[in-house]
Formats: sequence, C-alpha cells, structure tokens
Amino acid sequence: MSSATWGLGVLEASDGDRWASVVVQPDDESMHAELAVRLKTAGLKRANAREWNAGLWPVSRCSVTVAGGCVTQMHTGRSRILASEPPPFTPNWEAAAERGRVLLALVQPGVFDPEHSTGELLTAEAWAGLDAAVQAGAVMAGLAEVRTTAEPYGRRW
Repeated sequence: MSSATWGLGVLEASDGDRWASVVVQPDDESMHAELAVRLKTAGLKRANAREWNAGLWPVSRCSVTVAGGCVTQMHTGRSRILASEPPPFTPNWEAAAERGRVLLALVQPGVFDPEHSTGELLTAEAWAGLDAAVQAGAVMAGLAEVRTTAEPYGRRW
C-alpha cells in the first residue's frame, strides 16, 4: 500500500467549541478507494455541507492512537493504518482532543495542503479548501476515539 499524508488541526465551531481533527489524504486514488471502503464500514460517511458546517459528524468505530507527542495510527475496528511520518500534535490540539473524540476525515489526493497541518486552529484558507472539498462530495468524516495505547489488532465490533 502506498503512503498517505496525515494532517492535524483544530476546528472551531460557530458556538466556540473546538474539535481536534485528523485529515488523512492518500497519495493515489487506488489507496483512497481502499481506505474509503474500510472507513465507510467503520462508520464514516460522506459529509454534506449542512452536516459539516453544523458539526453533525457520525460517531464511528474508528480510533486514533497518540503516543510520544504524535498521532501514530488509526484503527478501523478491523485493520490498522500506520502513519508513515507520525504528525506531532500541539498543546492546543491535545486540549481539543481531551474530550476523547476527534474528527477523522478522509480526503481525495490533492485536496489537503500539508502546510495547513499545524495542529493549531485552522485558518480561513485551510477551511476554504476543506469546505470546497465537502461541497464537491470529496470528504468522508466521522468522530474517532482517542487512545493512548494501540488498538488490539482485529478487534471485532
């Protein structure tokens, strides 16, 4: 399997609530299609603009593992996807993730600019890119559990 770019950010809702986010962008379309099937089975769904803007993301069976100041992997409940270059998180990202859930988003290749992966509050420019992708139906999203220990491989739901 080829690699993917992982991006971290903090989204601020209209009510001021902040959510940590993990954006996964595969390097090619075939990997995107494979991940989309796995993540759909685990509860992520294609986000429409109303759901995205209102923060109405479904709760998925996915988890993300944080260790050593980085996000190291995601787990779909049946398979584990390791970050080839684990992105480090910031204190602001960690504070937003303390609720125990993060927004996990899968985007198609070329949608997410890795320069926006700061682990901080996403800028209007970064939001615009994600919003455009949502409008185009190019984003799968859902809430994932935050874990500090690796998910056991092959956990059944």
